[in-house]
Amino acid sequence: MTFATREDVIKEGDTVIVRREGTLEPLVVKRDAQYQLTAGLFRHNDIMGKPFGCKMYSHNKKSTITLLAPSPELWTLSLPHRTQILYASDISLVCLMLELSPGSVVVESGTGSGSLTHALARAVGESGHVHSHEFHKERSEVAAVEFKSHGLDHIVSSYHKNVCEDGFAVQDVADAVFLDLPCPWDAIKHTISVFGPDGGRICSFSPCIEQVQKACSALSEEGFEEIQTFEGIERQYQLSRKRIWEPFVGNERHKKFRSDQRSGDKACNGWLNAYVKGGPKKDGVGHTGYLTFATLPAKDFVQNIVLESKEDVQMAETEKSENS
Repeated sequence: MTFATREDVIKEGDTVIVRREGTLEPLVVKRDAQYQLTAGLFRHNDIMGKPFGCKMYSHNKKSTITLLAPSPELWTLSLPHRTQILYASDISLVCLMLELSPGSVVVESGTGSGSLTHALARAVGESGHVHSHEFHKERSEVAAVEFKSHGLDHIVSSYHKNVCEDGFAVQDVADAVFLDLPCPWDAIKHTISVFGPDGGRICSFSPCIEQVQKACSALSEEGFEEIQTFEGIERQYQLSRKRIWEPFVGNERHKKFRSDQRSGDKACNGWLNAYVKGGPKKDGVGHTGYLTFATLPAKDFVQNIVLESKEDVQMAETEKSENS
């Protein structure tokens, strides 16, 4: 069982997402190992052979866990944080606005903890590829090992490289580029050679609006079009049931005679009615960052524009010299 394939039964070496008491935690199943909790332990040998999604009791029957199949969404919520990560609300917008589909080639800079990389790998599928760059050597090595253990090493290639100074490790292959960098404007000039002949889409994630301003200026200078910036605010609603006393109106009393009997008061003038109300959680996630998207036109289209502009300049100079 890997992030790229699906199986029904847990085997040795599989990554399992353990849900317990409202928390999620990744667990690699190993023979003769144990998963220890305060209320009891779970033997890995007992986990092997169980179906994904099942509930399992500890050896003393005092604690339970649920064994979930790994997915990019669950990995985002349970991964070991090496850096700040992107969450589902931003990841979904990135995959949509970059127009990713099976077979797409994505170049990413800023691997970090690999939250977005797992979602990109699923979006491009077996026929696509993700080229992920990370300037921090240790994080790059850990991410490469992680991708291999998750069965994604044939879809994701990991590079240790400072793209702001040295550019990217690949050329003329990308359909989309994603940047999660402190200074994305320094890397934007290097993305031109990364795109294929048909151009493509680019996204830059920045937490501060000053970074967005500089990135937009750099995108415009390099010939990108359709520049847009979004801020995704996730707002969760919590539902609860509330009972409200409502008085009888008009001839409705005979319709609610049974309610009177249940209340034990035949002379009551109303009844309790249950409603479901909803409201936003007070501890919801606020600002995460700004997502700036842009389009690079096809290279032959850009070359034609350049040639036409040069011809216009030459014609203007010729007319000027003839008039003089």
